[in-house]
Amino acid sequence: MEKEENLEERSLRQFDALVERGNLLWRTTTPQLIKAEPFNFQFRSATSLTVKPILSSTDPGRSKPTNAFSDTDPDFLLSHIGPSHTLILNKYCVVRPQFILHTNDFVPQSDHLTESDLDAAWTVLSSLTRRKYIVIYNCGFEGGSSIGHKHLQILPRPSEGDGFEFFPDLLGISLDTFTVPKIPFQHAVKKLPPSPSSTQLITIYQSLIDQARVNEAAGHNVLLTEGWILVIPRRKGRKGILSANAAAMAGMVWVTGEEEVRQWVEAGPMNLLCEFGVVDEAVTAV
Repeated sequence: MEKEENLEERSLRQFDALVERGNLLWRTTTPQLIKAEPFNFQFRSATSLTVKPILSSTDPGRSKPTNAFSDTDPDFLLSHIGPSHTLILNKYCVVRPQFILHTNDFVPQSDHLTESDLDAAWTVLSSLTRRKYIVIYNCGFEGGSSIGHKHLQILPRPSEGDGFEFFPDLLGISLDTFTVPKIPFQHAVKKLPPSPSSTQLITIYQSLIDQARVNEAAGHNVLLTEGWILVIPRRKGRKGILSANAAAMAGMVWVTGEEEVRQWVEAGPMNLLCEFGVVDEAVTAV
């Protein structure tokens, strides 16, 4: 009997076939490590980002109830996740593979995550077992989202030996304050219990929303791994040609080329994160 493909095997097979046909925009890139304190940055240049559509903050597509994914090429489809979500491959990839988990019906990307969103995200995360992955959510234009239809992204975490780790793993999580020490911008993070239920996930997320004072901000980011969930309030998503999504706020920055890297380094990557996010005065005053 022929062995049934798992999600990762199927996604890589479809991914490579779509790349070969030119339907999925991706090429191998070498990450560039930029040293910083209290954590390093990893930059990846991707030509796919030069043609990726990014709606303005006032574009009707951010609020008009139309399904942005209704005409997706069926070869991008991977799985229907529960009754309300669908998993597809991301056409504008930076890493291999890169997934989009979108709501079947239009929901604004400016809405907070729901229990069904987190349940679907955890279902996908738990199905990817060959390597470690992370789920990111860019809530609203100021959170770095490109379109208005609610979706999360799932992508591989950095490889060991890259010299880069997401800061909750690198610096540890304070159980007293639910923050990571020395981070100069506001955030809230919490370790997850083994195999959390959807009820536990939404309860933790909502508590982090309150602790991070997200409702006082213009948008926010969410990062979810098998071990923790992180929430970061945002003031703005772009500055000139530079932009930051959830991954960038944790140090994994995606750019279109060397000019953007130069501007990030010239301004100071951590300074820019404080500008994109909300400065933690208690940390920066020390």
